[in-house]
Amino acid sequence: MELFTELADISRYENIAIALGTFDGIHAGHQQIIGQAVQLAEQSAGTSVVFTFRNHPLSIIDPERCPAFIMPEKDKVEIIAAMGVDILMSIPFDTKFLQLTPDEFIQLLIRHFCPAHIVVGPNYTFGYRGQGTSETLKEAGLVYNFDVKIPQAVLVDGCLVSSTLIRQLITDGNVQQAAKLLGRPFVMDGKVIGGDQRGRQLGYPTANLPIPAGMVIPADGVYAVRIYTGSSWFNGLANVGVNPTFDGQTRRIEVFILNFNDDLYDKEVRISFLSRLRGEVRFSGADALKEQIMRDIKDAQVFFTAP
Repeated sequence: MELFTELADISRYENIAIALGTFDGIHAGHQQIIGQAVQLAEQSAGTSVVFTFRNHPLSIIDPERCPAFIMPEKDKVEIIAAMGVDILMSIPFDTKFLQLTPDEFIQLLIRHFCPAHIVVGPNYTFGYRGQGTSETLKEAGLVYNFDVKIPQAVLVDGCLVSSTLIRQLITDGNVQQAAKLLGRPFVMDGKVIGGDQRGRQLGYPTANLPIPAGMVIPADGVYAVRIYTGSSWFNGLANVGVNPTFDGQTRRIEVFILNFNDDLYDKEVRISFLSRLRGEVRFSGADALKEQIMRDIKDAQVFFTAP
């Protein structure tokens, strides 16, 4: 896949089928939109393109309302590439884009892409104050000779799949339902940092990760997780929170890997959140916490061995 990080003219490519959207999370609905663009390009021996923004438009329009990201940019690029997309143009959303009228945005698409097909979601908006809609694109297509596909919204368990709902599920700790909407578990990456060694003193050494800025974070509590380090996945538990038993103040992620003894300090790891086992609790002391950790490990082992 060819990656562009600035707006470029790729109108030289044949029969471009372009998917438009923010695509944070690349959830089941996004996959349907992008997948249809790939399919249209294949059917016409053309080029599939995803045109998106690296930052959320609200970061410019109304920063206080800007949502946290579900995934970092590098994961977004990897997943889109794995879907068979030929070109990804992921560019900054800035004040120039903010001020474009719907017609000016359409003219930009024509100049830089000369699309044969455009695929958008049913709630897609564009242009100044979101005045352009999928119907606006359809009308323009009749004039400029491109067709517009609008796949039906995707429902999972009767709920409309959206990035907004997925963020809410994650911040509520419902990572299992979030995984259904995403089509895969929610993951976080980070570099292991030094901690207070309290887990080691309790007999359960943990790897500590800082809370990444700008990313959605699961609710405080203990989770059954899979941890990727080196070239292998391991079963384990992750605690998200401040460790109130010891009057902690800094929110962080602590990971305990089952049947694992290697030192992970300063190494990159990936955490795949599978199920929330319990919320965060203040215990009476170290002994009570240690007993709970033993119960948490048993609960996690039950989860991992369940059919």
